[in-house]
Amino acid sequence: MDEETRPVWRRPAVWAAAALLLSGAVGGAWASGLFSTPACSGAPVRITVAAQPDIAPALSDVASRFNVEKHRVSGRCVRASVTRVAPAAYEGDTDAWVPESSLWLTIVREGTPVTAPSVASTPVVLATTRSVEKEFEDADLDIGWKLLAKDKAGGLALQRIVADPGTGMTGTIAMIAIEQVDKKADVAKALRKNGGSTATLAGLVGAERFDRPLAVTTEQAVVAYNETHRPNPVVSLMPDEGTLMLDHPYAVITKDPRRRDAAEAFQAALGTRSARDILQRAGFRTPDGTMTAAYAHEYDLPEKAPKSLRLPTREEIDEALSSWKT
Repeated sequence: MDEETRPVWRRPAVWAAAALLLSGAVGGAWASGLFSTPACSGAPVRITVAAQPDIAPALSDVASRFNVEKHRVSGRCVRASVTRVAPAAYEGDTDAWVPESSLWLTIVREGTPVTAPSVASTPVVLATTRSVEKEFEDADLDIGWKLLAKDKAGGLALQRIVADPGTGMTGTIAMIAIEQVDKKADVAKALRKNGGSTATLAGLVGAERFDRPLAVTTEQAVVAYNETHRPNPVVSLMPDEGTLMLDHPYAVITKDPRRRDAAEAFQAALGTRSARDILQRAGFRTPDGTMTAAYAHEYDLPEKAPKSLRLPTREEIDEALSSWKT
């Protein structure tokens, strides 16, 4: 039978084309991941990450993507979940811990590593309303930590708001910062007057017009607050002397080898481009303190990391905590 009289479906050229088409389809399926990911064997390895409440939502978003990607440890899929835990309430019963600052690792020593890699950072700043910022500008005030040690500045009465250092590192850093720039100030007395507030930014907007509130908070907290309160009612003010960063370290706590490998797999995922994008979208900076141009422009923030104060010693942290209590 010649080529002209052979049925179409039996012609070699047609079979060759079909084979090429099939190989392309299969190759495309492999490229798209339909066949490239082996099925997980056995029950998944489930890990729990305790995280500072401010960063927990962003980490949960990363965990959702991580779980869909089916990362494996010894052939078993890893499933990560994130729970919100304030650092002072952490009891060491999770596989990993992301407190707001590495300083917590020196306070909660038992069962925690001495150091841990940062997953995201945000500077501790001063914050106030836009109307008060305008008053500060008109009075030509220098914006610095010394303002927290004063009842008045430039003829303007100030209501200083700071979290209890025992529950949040922003309060500890405020006390340490004032001590570094103004050793004569009675730090504890100045800050306890309006201290202990847990809803500092909400308190700013609700304050009386001439209270001129000035809160110690983080740059990320201001971004997050403004994202849900339009038009942006709060501004972050970077102290002229510099500041310290909350570095959000990722500390692997579990001693179980398989769970430890799983926790380290999630740690690696937090360093990917997609995870960094999720964290910056939430107002956090990269571990080195920088922010991409797009997000810096959107949030009206500098791209570069702020000037840093001297890192405190363990003794200075202890002194800040004890002076507040007494």
